[in-house]
Amino acid sequence: MQQKVTYKVLIVALVVMTALVTGLVVATAQDEEPLVIGATVPTLDAQFWNQYVEFMREGAEAYGIELVVLNADNNPDTMASNIEDLVARGVDGLIHVPYWNTGIKALNDTAFSGTPVIMTDVYLDNINPQDADFPNYLAFIGPSDEAAGYAMATTLFEEMRARDMEMVVGVVDGTPGTSVAIDRRAGFDRALAENPDVTLAGAVNGNFVRDTSQEAFAALYQGNPEIRGVWAANGGTATGVIVALQNAGVTPGEDVLVVGMDLNPENVVAVEDGSLLFDIGGHWLQGGFALVLMHDFLNGLEIPADQANVQLDLLPLTVDLVEQFRADFPEGVPAYDWQERSRVFNADAPPATFELEYSTMGDDAMDDAMGDAMEEEPEATAEAGS
Repeated sequence: MQQKVTYKVLIVALVVMTALVTGLVVATAQDEEPLVIGATVPTLDAQFWNQYVEFMREGAEAYGIELVVLNADNNPDTMASNIEDLVARGVDGLIHVPYWNTGIKALNDTAFSGTPVIMTDVYLDNINPQDADFPNYLAFIGPSDEAAGYAMATTLFEEMRARDMEMVVGVVDGTPGTSVAIDRRAGFDRALAENPDVTLAGAVNGNFVRDTSQEAFAALYQGNPEIRGVWAANGGTATGVIVALQNAGVTPGEDVLVVGMDLNPENVVAVEDGSLLFDIGGHWLQGGFALVLMHDFLNGLEIPADQANVQLDLLPLTVDLVEQFRADFPEGVPAYDWQERSRVFNADAPPATFELEYSTMGDDAMDDAMGDAMEEEPEATAEAGS
């Protein structure tokens, strides 16, 4: 496996030297033999992960990469076997979503072959990219989850207060033990501590899945009908909460306010129609961003260690921003020039620089929409999943 990667990198070096002399456009390793990159996803039952894969496939087509995507179907054992399968296939690189503490397994399974690995979405505790013990762990790309969780909570509390609603809220958490769920909830807890007039009626586990969230919240709401606000850990969770409220004869957005995260298509519609107060996300693009880094690395371009841990500032969405979101992110994907973003084709492209922003929205407006969450986020630590 290591010989295969080295061979391709040597080819690229020769091609680059030729290009410098002749002025020709730089070719890539796939001109000799297509690069094969493996990717894991926790589930394809969620809109978020389908968008994640779709964007990666767009990049793979642009670069002439063979992309092998394996779905865990929300099963930890399947995720583990998927890692083994991709390593056995001899993929040139692995882009892994380390749900269920499978990050260390991915690193151990690829250690002998030296297969380069990029993690997305879920941080690894106490292991940073390019750690001396795992030099093939190239980079991490994921959302600033705590800031997002905080923005969701503060927006919810402020609007409940503005409408003179009873300050009682419920929480539907994500998959236990994942840094995604832990960090988002930490953002909520920080906001709760800053707003002593807010009462937490209870928290349930929605496992980031719509049906589970709907059932769990229905039980919570039945026992706590005084709830007037709901903090939902992701897009599917928010949808489940909205359905549970409707089934209870309650009008989401009027009787009970709901906030969520992910910017799934159905959640954008929910923000537009008023049933969802606030959403934040766009980080399904992280898979495509990881593909850019992996493509460049496999073509001989190192990822600087000080730029190997990418935390994405996310897009806030309120009803007044829906039109802007749809203009900038048609079908959830921005206009993205894959050649321009790759250092193989564009020597001036900086590594590990990816923006999620509205085309006409300045920094001040973004801070206002985020409730200044990014400015107030505490210093990140590895233990906190940053």
